[in-house]
Parts: sequence; structure tokens; C-alpha cells
Amino acid sequence: MLEIRTKVGEICISKVWLTDEQINKLFDRFKGDYQVVNAECADKVIFATIIAIKAVKEGRSIAKTVPGEILVRLSGNRQIKEAIKKVGAKEGENYIVTFGENASALLQKILSTLEIKELELERCDLEYAKKAFEDIAIIEAL
Repeated sequence: MLEIRTKVGEICISKVWLTDEQINKLFDRFKGDYQVVNAECADKVIFATIIAIKAVKEGRSIAKTVPGEILVRLSGNRQIKEAIKKVGAKEGENYIVTFGENASALLQKILSTLEIKELELERCDLEYAKKAFEDIAIIEAL
């Protein structure tokens, strides 16, 4: 688990292996400040989360919630349904990102309650990260 303190608050992220059953239980049991995504690397998810939080706070978001905005930003698609298809949780490797005042405690609770196995966190290659950050930020202009 990686904990990051930002200007928009605490963000925690973990790379995990999830079964379909764990995904269903996670969304059934936990509500709040988190999202589960299928993405290439941690930095992309972290940046999308920061931009999503800022967009919602500043009233310029596409989605109504931060978790929805994270999906929109990561997918590069303004339609939530399409964003879920593209980067939503799938059986296999995913990232769980939590944010807000209790981000660390929430992530730890999710992992322990559902007995989720953490994997080694993958950071983005620098050139890939630059392109991904541009793509995440440009969604507002589309």
C-alpha cells in the first residue's frame, strides 16, 4: 500500500488480485471514498484521483461523484457506462484507491475484511506517465 499526502487530501492505493466474488462483495459492503479500477500502473490512477477530486470540488466534473469522475478520467470517455467497461474492476489485477480523511484506514479495512491479497505496486514508465497525464487532463476539453 502506498500512502500519499496531497493538497486535496490523503490518497492510498494498493494493487490487488480480485475474484469476481470479491468485487461483488466489495461494492456491496463498502460505500464511500474509494474506487476499484483496472489500469496499467499506479501513477495513472493516482493522478486521475487527484484531478477527479479537484474537478468535483471546483464544480467542473463530468460525473456526479469522485469515484465516477475517476472512471471518466482514467478511461478518457465521458460516458460512465463506457468508462466502466474500459477501466472498471475486472477479475484479476486491479488497483484500489481510497481518498479523504480516513483513506488509509478504509483501504486497510477493505483488504482485511475481504482477505484481499496485495501485489507489488507498479509505477508508470516516465514517457507513458506523461502521455497518460495529458489524456486524463484533456477530458474536460472534449
